[in-house]
This record gives sequence, C-alpha cells and structure tokens, in this order.
Amino acid sequence: MPLPRSLLRLTPEELDELLTSERTLRLATVNPDGTPHIAPLWFLWRDGAIWLTSLRRSRRQSDITAGSKVALCVDAGTDYWELRGAVLYGTPVEAADDPDLPEARKAFAQKNWGIDDLPDTKSHVWLKIVPDKIVSWDFKKIPAAGDPRLKYGPKPPESAST
Repeated sequence: MPLPRSLLRLTPEELDELLTSERTLRLATVNPDGTPHIAPLWFLWRDGAIWLTSLRRSRRQSDITAGSKVALCVDAGTDYWELRGAVLYGTPVEAADDPDLPEARKAFAQKNWGIDDLPDTKSHVWLKIVPDKIVSWDFKKIPAAGDPRLKYGPKPPESAST
C-alpha cells in the first residue's frame, strides 16, 4: 500500500531550512508552443518568496514575458534515504519596483557571492515568485518497512528509517 504523501511532507521549519540552505534551484517554463524549458539558477528564499535574476535575452525570460507560470525544484541528498526537496509553483513578477528588492538583493549577494551587494546589470532582470502551491518530500521519513527498495544498495543509518 502506498505511503500517504502527508507522511513525507516537510514541516514548515524543514521547508524553510531547505530553501534557506540550498543555493541552486531548477526553474521550468513553457513557451507558447508548449515546449518546456528548464534551467538551474541561484536563488534566495526570503519572507515566503523566491528571488532570482534572469537574463533578459534568454528563452526563460521570453517564456515568462509571454505569460508562462513556473515550477521551481529545490532538492538535496545523494543516497535514496537522504533525498528531500520541494517543488514550488507560481507566477514570476519583475521586481525592479518592489520595495523589498534592495534588502533581497543584498541577502542574495551575501548568500551566493559572499559580497555585500550586487552591481546593477542591464543584462539581467530581478524576479520575485510568491508560491501558489508547494509540494515537498523527505525520504528520511519513510518507515523501514515502507519501501521494499530500501533493502538494496547502501544501507541508511539507523536513525534515517525509524
């Protein structure tokens, strides 16, 4: 019998820790003819929103300008029982006039570049995505008898499959 998704879901605190600690997400868009596009980007999670920069002249930005919503995947872990992550769904908005941009930009610079602020660049646009929906998982929460595949490959530490 399948495990209920609610059993694997990250708590709000775990989700916040994941989105704060990870540096790279994958951003997926769809162009007007229905072709998907995905790209890795650095990001900042701040006050319930994802902040990132996008090349103005990119397939991603063309899709967004044409009205594409986005899916953002942030995940971590190497071995099966370590896998955890979240997919966030939303509509990106250009953030040039957002009053929170100066502080978000500084926090983005510190997290990703180790500097106090990023210089303005004409080649990039700031985007803010407030998720409409978030789906998350943490495979450490799978009970030992809950997935028969756990008997194969490297064994999880005892604490991982309680």
